[in-house]
Amino acid sequence: MIDLGRGGVHLSSEPGAGRTTLCMNMARKTLENGNSVIWACMNAPDGSRFSEIMDGLDNNQIMEMRIIEFGGSLPLIEDIILENIGQLGSGGLVIIDDWCEPIGRTRKEVRDSLTKIARLSECGVIATSSAVGNASGSGPPLIARGERSLAGVLRTVMLLRHPRRESFRILTDEGEEKLLEMGGSGLSLV
Repeated sequence: MIDLGRGGVHLSSEPGAGRTTLCMNMARKTLENGNSVIWACMNAPDGSRFSEIMDGLDNNQIMEMRIIEFGGSLPLIEDIILENIGQLGSGGLVIIDDWCEPIGRTRKEVRDSLTKIARLSECGVIATSSAVGNASGSGPPLIARGERSLAGVLRTVMLLRHPRRESFRILTDEGEEKLLEMGGSGLSLV
């Protein structure tokens, strides 16, 4: 769904739009392909949703996923991630779910940690955050948190709710839009 061959991604959406679910789908695909995943998160993903999406993977595949909960401070686990990304290889995936707080200005030390992880990783990287309202009055109504400070390191991809269809989402990546549908096994391309 998201082309990681073009570099790391900052996935942003309004709360509840499905960015964690989309990342779970990406993690599942990585595990199915025999690669490893590091999932670093402010709070662990919903266990029942995780089980639904990962259903059918064997124990060996599941064991290739490491979940690290970091609370509100990504710099606390930066070294752990950096020590482990070398073992992932080019087919691996690092997901940093909710890399920053959903409100307020993003802290410099958190931006610096994310930037360092993205730059040193040889595998795919997806960092997620809640989008914020665009107060400028011009451009899109939602923008990604810290987007300007991450430019050149991670490209911004937006996941938006469809304006008329409840279970549909629009994934916007550098002007290209994809229609996704939310179902029991997560998000899938329509």
